[in-house]
Amino acid sequence: MKPFDFCPSCATKLRENGDDDGGLDCPSCGRTWYRDASPTAGAAIVHDGRALVTQRAREPEKGKFDVPGGFLRPGEDPIEGLRREVREELSVEIETGLKECISIVPHTYGPEGDYVLALGFRATLVSGDPTPADDVAAFKWVTTEDLDGLDFAWPHDRELIRRALDDASG
Repeated sequence: MKPFDFCPSCATKLRENGDDDGGLDCPSCGRTWYRDASPTAGAAIVHDGRALVTQRAREPEKGKFDVPGGFLRPGEDPIEGLRREVREELSVEIETGLKECISIVPHTYGPEGDYVLALGFRATLVSGDPTPADDVAAFKWVTTEDLDGLDFAWPHDRELIRRALDDASG
């Protein structure tokens, strides 16, 4: 989320609060506003010793690889949000759960450096044939040996895929 310059409550210019918590204080109404990370959920879909990676159709990082998933809606359960995103992007159904959350990575997203907290899940394909849609240009099934040769938008997605494949083979 882009930081506020003015208080969303009373429109007064915000000021640094001097703490190391990233908050900005409103000298008029006394509220503190924080630059919080937006949650995302991504899936390392594993099938027959390979994992599915997607190629981004939009900026940021258009043309690079990542995993299917996306931003969670306010109040949305992460697993339900991940299933929704995968359905929107690939027209398939997946199975996953809290025990399959194998990656939690804070990072920045986009040209303004918005803060994101990426939750990564190992998942299995339940039904459907993957078909690129929404913000997915293409997809491919990869092995561990393929990972270093792919240009990933975010390094943590490569590591999510690697971990999911390692877990599936072990």
